[in-house]
Amino acid sequence: MRKLRILRILLAACALLALTAVFADFTGTAAAWFGWTAKLQFWPAVLGGSLVAAVAVLACTLLVGRVYCSVVCPLGILQDVLVFLRRLFGFRFPVSGESANARWTRQAIHLASTVVFVSGGFLGLHFQWLEPYAVYGRAASTLLAPLVRLGNNALAGWAERHASYAFHAVEVVAPPVAVMALSAALLVLVCALALWKGRLWCNAVCPVGWLLGCAARHAWLKPRIDAAKCVKCGQCARACKARAIDVANGTVDGAKCVACFDCGAACQKGAVTWSK
Repeated sequence: MRKLRILRILLAACALLALTAVFADFTGTAAAWFGWTAKLQFWPAVLGGSLVAAVAVLACTLLVGRVYCSVVCPLGILQDVLVFLRRLFGFRFPVSGESANARWTRQAIHLASTVVFVSGGFLGLHFQWLEPYAVYGRAASTLLAPLVRLGNNALAGWAERHASYAFHAVEVVAPPVAVMALSAALLVLVCALALWKGRLWCNAVCPVGWLLGCAARHAWLKPRIDAAKCVKCGQCARACKARAIDVANGTVDGAKCVACFDCGAACQKGAVTWSK
Protein backbone atom coordinates (compact mmCIF):
# COMPACT_ATOMS: atom_id res chain seq x y z
CA MET A 1 0.00 0.00 0.00
CA ARG A 2 3.00 2.29 0.34
CA LYS A 3 3.38 2.30 -3.44
CA LEU A 4 -0.27 3.26 -3.85
CA ARG A 5 0.22 6.10 -1.40
CA ILE A 6 3.26 7.39 -3.31
CA LEU A 7 1.34 7.19 -6.59
CA ARG A 8 -1.58 9.04 -5.03
CA ILE A 9 0.70 11.81 -3.75
CA LEU A 10 2.36 12.25 -7.15
CA LEU A 11 -0.94 12.41 -9.01
CA ALA A 12 -2.43 14.78 -6.43
CA ALA A 13 0.57 17.11 -6.60
CA CYS A 14 0.32 17.26 -10.39
CA ALA A 15 -3.42 17.95 -10.22
CA LEU A 16 -3.05 20.73 -7.62
CA LEU A 17 -0.23 22.45 -9.50
CA ALA A 18 -2.08 22.21 -12.82
CA LEU A 19 -5.35 23.60 -11.44
CA THR A 20 -3.58 26.38 -9.56
CA ALA A 21 -1.75 27.37 -12.74
CA VAL A 22 -5.05 27.47 -14.65
CA PHE A 23 -6.61 29.83 -12.11
CA ALA A 24 -3.56 32.06 -11.64
CA ASP A 25 -2.23 32.28 -15.20
CA PHE A 26 -3.18 35.32 -17.31
CA THR A 27 -1.55 34.28 -20.58
CA GLY A 28 -3.86 31.40 -21.42
CA THR A 29 -0.94 28.98 -21.66
CA ALA A 30 -1.87 27.03 -18.54
CA ALA A 31 -5.48 26.77 -19.66
CA ALA A 32 -4.37 25.41 -23.03
CA TRP A 33 -2.14 22.81 -21.45
CA PHE A 34 -4.02 21.87 -18.27
CA GLY A 35 -7.58 23.05 -18.83
CA TRP A 36 -8.70 19.43 -19.14
CA THR A 37 -8.09 18.94 -15.39
CA ALA A 38 -11.03 21.24 -14.67
CA LYS A 39 -13.27 18.90 -16.66
CA LEU A 40 -12.55 16.11 -14.17
CA GLN A 41 -14.27 17.98 -11.32
CA PHE A 42 -17.43 16.17 -10.27
CA TRP A 43 -20.02 18.88 -9.63
CA PRO A 44 -18.99 21.15 -12.53
CA ALA A 45 -19.26 18.04 -14.73
CA VAL A 46 -22.79 17.41 -13.42
CA LEU A 47 -23.89 21.01 -13.99
CA GLY A 48 -22.17 21.17 -17.35
CA GLY A 49 -23.80 17.99 -18.59
CA SER A 50 -20.48 16.17 -18.94
CA LEU A 51 -21.90 12.77 -18.11
CA VAL A 52 -18.68 10.95 -19.03
CA ALA A 53 -16.67 12.73 -16.33
CA ALA A 54 -19.43 12.49 -13.71
CA VAL A 55 -20.02 8.79 -14.37
CA ALA A 56 -16.27 8.15 -14.32
CA VAL A 57 -15.96 9.73 -10.87
CA LEU A 58 -18.90 7.71 -9.55
CA ALA A 59 -17.51 4.53 -11.10
CA CYS A 60 -14.12 5.06 -9.44
CA THR A 61 -15.88 5.73 -6.13
CA LEU A 62 -17.90 2.53 -6.40
CA LEU A 63 -14.70 0.68 -7.23
CA VAL A 64 -12.18 1.93 -4.64
CA GLY A 65 -13.93 4.61 -2.58
CA ARG A 66 -13.41 8.36 -2.47
CA VAL A 67 -10.12 8.46 -4.36
CA TYR A 68 -11.48 11.55 -6.15
CA CYS A 69 -11.22 13.49 -2.90
CA SER A 70 -7.50 12.73 -2.55
CA VAL A 71 -6.34 12.86 -6.17
CA VAL A 72 -8.57 15.25 -8.16
CA CYS A 73 -10.30 17.68 -5.78
CA PRO A 74 -8.00 20.72 -5.31
CA LEU A 75 -9.52 21.70 -1.97
CA GLY A 76 -9.06 18.17 -0.67
CA ILE A 77 -5.44 18.08 -1.83
CA LEU A 78 -4.80 21.44 -0.16
CA GLN A 79 -6.10 20.00 3.11
CA ASP A 80 -3.74 17.04 2.70
CA VAL A 81 -0.82 19.45 2.36
CA LEU A 82 -1.81 21.10 5.64
CA VAL A 83 -2.18 17.71 7.34
CA PHE A 84 1.33 16.85 6.14
CA LEU A 85 2.64 20.07 7.71
CA ARG A 86 0.84 19.20 10.94
CA ARG A 87 2.54 15.81 11.01
CA LEU A 88 5.86 17.37 10.09
CA PHE A 89 5.76 19.29 13.37
CA GLY A 90 4.94 16.13 15.31
CA PHE A 91 1.20 16.59 15.74
CA ARG A 92 -0.68 13.39 14.92
CA PHE A 93 -4.37 12.67 15.22
CA PRO A 94 -5.64 10.90 18.36
CA VAL A 95 -6.52 7.21 18.37
CA SER A 96 -9.91 7.72 20.01
CA GLY A 97 -12.80 7.45 17.61
CA GLU A 98 -15.82 9.67 17.10
CA SER A 99 -18.52 9.65 19.77
CA ALA A 100 -22.09 8.77 18.85
CA ASN A 101 -23.34 12.32 19.52
CA ALA A 102 -20.54 13.86 17.46
CA ARG A 103 -21.24 11.44 14.62
CA TRP A 104 -24.96 12.24 14.50
CA THR A 105 -24.26 15.98 14.70
CA ARG A 106 -21.71 15.79 11.89
CA GLN A 107 -24.05 13.72 9.70
CA ALA A 108 -26.96 16.12 10.32
CA ILE A 109 -24.85 19.15 9.36
CA HIS A 110 -23.51 17.34 6.31
CA LEU A 111 -26.96 16.34 5.11
CA ALA A 112 -28.36 19.85 5.69
CA SER A 113 -25.51 21.55 3.79
CA THR A 114 -25.90 19.10 0.91
CA VAL A 115 -29.67 19.62 0.68
CA VAL A 116 -29.25 23.41 0.71
CA PHE A 117 -26.48 23.24 -1.88
CA VAL A 118 -28.22 20.88 -4.30
CA SER A 119 -31.69 22.42 -4.00
CA GLY A 120 -30.30 25.94 -4.26
CA GLY A 121 -28.31 25.02 -7.34
CA PHE A 122 -31.31 23.65 -9.20
CA LEU A 123 -33.44 26.63 -8.13
CA GLY A 124 -30.90 29.00 -9.67
CA LEU A 125 -29.57 30.25 -6.33
CA HIS A 126 -25.85 30.70 -5.81
CA PHE A 127 -24.78 28.19 -3.19
CA GLN A 128 -21.56 27.28 -5.00
CA TRP A 129 -19.64 28.70 -2.06
CA LEU A 130 -19.73 25.19 -0.56
CA GLU A 131 -18.62 23.31 -3.68
CA PRO A 132 -14.91 22.37 -3.24
CA TYR A 133 -13.75 23.22 -6.77
CA ALA A 134 -15.52 26.59 -6.57
CA VAL A 135 -14.08 27.31 -3.12
CA TYR A 136 -10.53 26.67 -4.28
CA GLY A 137 -10.99 28.32 -7.66
CA ARG A 138 -12.48 31.48 -6.18
CA ALA A 139 -9.67 31.74 -3.63
CA ALA A 140 -6.98 31.18 -6.26
CA SER A 141 -8.48 33.60 -8.79
CA THR A 142 -9.25 36.40 -6.32
CA LEU A 143 -6.26 36.10 -3.97
CA LEU A 144 -3.45 34.47 -5.94
CA ALA A 145 -4.04 35.65 -9.52
CA PRO A 146 -3.64 39.40 -8.71
CA LEU A 147 -0.35 38.62 -6.94
CA VAL A 148 0.88 36.73 -10.00
CA ARG A 149 0.06 39.74 -12.19
CA LEU A 150 1.83 42.10 -9.80
CA GLY A 151 4.87 39.82 -9.80
CA ASN A 152 4.85 39.75 -13.60
CA ASN A 153 4.70 43.56 -13.75
CA ALA A 154 7.60 43.85 -11.32
CA LEU A 155 9.61 41.44 -13.44
CA ALA A 156 8.68 43.33 -16.62
CA GLY A 157 9.85 46.61 -15.06
CA TRP A 158 13.15 45.06 -14.00
CA ALA A 159 13.67 43.53 -17.47
CA GLU A 160 12.92 46.84 -19.19
CA ARG A 161 15.51 48.62 -17.07
CA HIS A 162 18.02 46.08 -18.37
CA ALA A 163 16.99 46.61 -22.02
CA SER A 164 15.01 43.39 -22.20
CA TYR A 165 11.42 43.18 -23.39
CA ALA A 166 10.83 39.49 -22.82
CA PHE A 167 8.02 40.41 -20.40
CA HIS A 168 5.23 42.93 -20.68
CA ALA A 169 3.12 44.60 -18.01
CA VAL A 170 -0.52 43.60 -17.70
CA GLU A 171 -3.50 45.24 -16.07
CA VAL A 172 -4.18 44.28 -12.48
CA VAL A 173 -7.88 44.40 -11.67
CA ALA A 174 -8.75 43.94 -8.01
CA PRO A 175 -11.82 41.76 -7.41
CA PRO A 176 -14.69 43.20 -5.35
CA VAL A 177 -13.73 43.59 -1.71
CA ALA A 178 -16.70 41.52 -0.53
CA VAL A 179 -15.75 38.61 -2.79
CA MET A 180 -12.12 38.76 -1.67
CA ALA A 181 -13.12 38.89 1.99
CA LEU A 182 -15.55 35.97 1.72
CA SER A 183 -13.08 33.91 -0.31
CA ALA A 184 -10.31 34.54 2.19
CA ALA A 185 -12.56 33.82 5.18
CA LEU A 186 -13.78 30.54 3.72
CA LEU A 187 -10.26 29.47 2.79
CA VAL A 188 -9.02 30.27 6.29
CA LEU A 189 -11.90 28.27 7.78
CA VAL A 190 -11.14 25.22 5.63
CA CYS A 191 -7.42 25.44 6.43
CA ALA A 192 -8.07 25.85 10.17
CA LEU A 193 -10.36 22.82 10.23
CA ALA A 194 -7.75 20.79 8.33
CA LEU A 195 -5.03 21.66 10.82
CA TRP A 196 -7.38 20.93 13.72
CA LYS A 197 -9.31 17.85 12.63
CA GLY A 198 -7.97 16.78 9.24
CA ARG A 199 -10.68 16.21 6.65
CA LEU A 200 -13.46 17.61 8.86
CA TRP A 201 -14.67 19.99 6.13
CA CYS A 202 -14.97 17.12 3.67
CA ASN A 203 -16.92 14.92 6.09
CA ALA A 204 -19.06 17.55 7.78
CA VAL A 205 -19.78 20.29 5.22
CA CYS A 206 -18.72 19.47 1.66
CA PRO A 207 -21.75 18.39 -0.41
CA VAL A 208 -19.60 16.49 -2.91
CA GLY A 209 -18.00 14.63 -0.02
CA TRP A 210 -21.45 13.62 1.23
CA LEU A 211 -22.60 12.39 -2.19
CA LEU A 212 -19.44 10.43 -2.85
CA GLY A 213 -19.46 9.14 0.72
CA CYS A 214 -22.87 7.58 0.13
CA ALA A 215 -21.47 5.82 -2.94
CA ALA A 216 -18.28 4.81 -1.13
CA ARG A 217 -20.30 2.81 1.41
CA HIS A 218 -20.95 0.35 -1.40
CA ALA A 219 -17.45 0.37 -2.91
CA TRP A 220 -16.20 -2.94 -4.24
CA LEU A 221 -12.76 -2.50 -2.65
CA LYS A 222 -12.64 -1.05 0.86
CA PRO A 223 -10.03 -0.56 3.58
CA ARG A 224 -10.25 -3.46 5.99
CA ILE A 225 -8.39 -4.39 9.17
CA ASP A 226 -7.23 -7.99 9.55
CA ALA A 227 -8.04 -8.88 13.17
CA ALA A 228 -5.48 -11.69 13.12
CA LYS A 229 -2.62 -9.29 12.32
CA CYS A 230 -3.81 -6.16 14.14
CA VAL A 231 -2.11 -5.48 17.49
CA LYS A 232 -4.23 -2.36 18.12
CA CYS A 233 -1.20 -0.06 18.24
CA GLY A 234 -3.26 2.78 16.80
CA GLN A 235 -0.75 3.84 14.15
CA CYS A 236 -3.36 3.58 11.38
CA ALA A 237 -5.80 5.78 13.31
CA ARG A 238 -3.12 8.38 14.00
CA ALA A 239 -2.35 8.50 10.29
CA CYS A 240 -6.00 8.73 9.23
CA LYS A 241 -6.79 12.33 8.28
CA ALA A 242 -10.50 11.53 7.95
CA ARG A 243 -10.80 10.04 11.47
CA ALA A 244 -12.46 7.02 9.87
CA ILE A 245 -10.76 4.20 11.81
CA ASP A 246 -12.17 2.64 14.98
CA VAL A 247 -9.21 0.78 16.48
CA ALA A 248 -11.20 -0.76 19.31
CA ASN A 249 -13.64 -2.48 16.97
CA GLY A 250 -11.21 -2.90 14.09
CA THR A 251 -13.46 -1.16 11.55
CA VAL A 252 -13.11 1.58 8.94
CA ASP A 253 -15.94 3.93 8.00
CA GLY A 254 -15.95 3.71 4.21
CA ALA A 255 -18.09 6.84 3.85
CA LYS A 256 -15.52 9.01 5.66
CA CYS A 257 -12.42 7.38 4.21
CA VAL A 258 -10.88 9.44 1.39
CA ALA A 259 -8.73 6.62 0.00
CA CYS A 260 -5.39 8.26 0.78
CA PHE A 261 -3.73 4.93 1.74
CA ASP A 262 -1.96 6.59 4.68
CA CYS A 263 -3.29 3.99 7.09
CA GLY A 264 -1.85 1.04 5.18
CA ALA A 265 1.51 2.78 4.84
CA ALA A 266 1.59 3.46 8.59
CA CYS A 267 0.72 -0.10 9.65
CA GLN A 268 3.88 -2.07 10.37
CA LYS A 269 2.03 -5.39 10.66
CA GLY A 270 0.32 -5.36 7.28
CA ALA A 271 -3.07 -5.52 8.98
CA VAL A 272 -4.69 -2.82 6.81
CA THR A 273 -5.61 -4.00 3.34
CA TRP A 274 -7.74 -2.78 0.45
CA SER A 275 -9.96 -5.71 -0.43
CA LYS A 276 -13.52 -6.90 -1.10
